[in-house]
Amino acid sequence: MTIELYKNSFVTLEEAQNYFDERFDSKEWFETEESEQEKLLIKASKKISMFDFVGEPVEKNQPMAFPRNFDLPQDIKDAVCEEAIALIQKNQNIHLVNQDANITSISLGVGSVSYGTTSNSDEAKILVSPIASYLVKKWIKKGYNIPF
Repeated sequence: MTIELYKNSFVTLEEAQNYFDERFDSKEWFETEESEQEKLLIKASKKISMFDFVGEPVEKNQPMAFPRNFDLPQDIKDAVCEEAIALIQKNQNIHLVNQDANITSISLGVGSVSYGTTSNSDEAKILVSPIASYLVKKWIKKGYNIPF
């Protein structure tokens, strides 16, 4: 799958590589094949595109939430990168995989693990990365539009 800016991703592979070059603890990203990195950036961008952002889309039926009537914020690009690496890390953590599968507890012999439930914000329900949620939150519309 090839990245097409604003058609399936908000970040190019080169931008992501630059981001992770400067980010501490990016080992998993560089151990991932380039074709998988592209898929991760596309998936993260599509998840982030689900939100109702401030501003107006440039075209009525554009495939993703951006471009808008302002430049793509660096926060959104950073959020895509953070979500992409969080998706890699999530698949390497059995506890997160279990919670995603709605498993509430697991017992093996005398040991057991229980997963509590928490009420999360809308961003946290869609995004794996709390950092991505934080970065996206400030660009999401708040309140409701009530036409008169």
